[in-house]
Amino acid sequence: MKFWLVPSNNNTFRIGDAIEAQNGLVDWRQSNNFAIGDIVFIYISKPYHSIRYRMEVVKVKIDEDVHFDQERFWTDKDLYYSGLGMYQYVRFKLLETYTDDILSLHHMHEHGLKGNLQGVQSCSGELLDFLLNPYKTVNEDVYDVDYPEDDDKLYEGALIKVMANKYERNQKARRECVAKKGYQCLVCGKDFEATYGEIGKNFIHVHHLTPISTIGKEYQLDVDKDLVPVCPNCHYMLHRKDPPYTVEELKSIIAKQNAKRNRSQTIVTQGHQIPQQYHLLDEENGLQIAAEDVDPNTSHDV
Repeated sequence: MKFWLVPSNNNTFRIGDAIEAQNGLVDWRQSNNFAIGDIVFIYISKPYHSIRYRMEVVKVKIDEDVHFDQERFWTDKDLYYSGLGMYQYVRFKLLETYTDDILSLHHMHEHGLKGNLQGVQSCSGELLDFLLNPYKTVNEDVYDVDYPEDDDKLYEGALIKVMANKYERNQKARRECVAKKGYQCLVCGKDFEATYGEIGKNFIHVHHLTPISTIGKEYQLDVDKDLVPVCPNCHYMLHRKDPPYTVEELKSIIAKQNAKRNRSQTIVTQGHQIPQQYHLLDEENGLQIAAEDVDPNTSHDV
């Protein structure tokens, strides 16, 4: 059995739509030595830049006249028609869908992938280890869910429930949380993609809301009620006390600090005193003017 990385571009062929419409199956133009039983990781370029599907080869060397009619999924019709009569096909069956960026190009580069994915390639070594066990190798800080299993005050009954299949449960819960609530910090509104562009896409922490003291023997995670997306800064601030601050408490703290900062930074030159620690910038003349030298009856734009 071999393992393959197969890049796909939605601007050429919408493989996700094909998989959904064909009950988890898709036929791929065969140009490599795929064998039945091989495992294929489907990497989608824009807009994801990550592996979205893990599939198994279930049939090879399918003639064109008997393969699935997938013309409607081809975005690039010219490429579709130009390839007719030139290929046999291989059939993939869906095994798993990845809804987060755990198998992003960035993370694959961190685990042995060289360069960009320009064509089908086999994979082995460190990269294959990562693809087969991604949640055990990626930094947990990036995919943190504050489950209470690390707290020694946790009730034994809850511990048994929560610790079972830790990685699978953590990541399943995280995927469900961000699928429902998005990648914007629920406290401060931080959106990493808006700030950092492509490298910030799908980056967020996930915070567990349920206080330890409220967890009993019948504790069961409720993604809607228990988990929220937060940025790393807010995540750490939530845990600055025990029990953690609530989201609303931290929002209130931020709002008060913003109001305080805005008051201290507001410089009104008509009839009000200018804070002595500030200097005004005379942009027109390129001069800095000490606050104590400013005539309060003179208007300065800052």
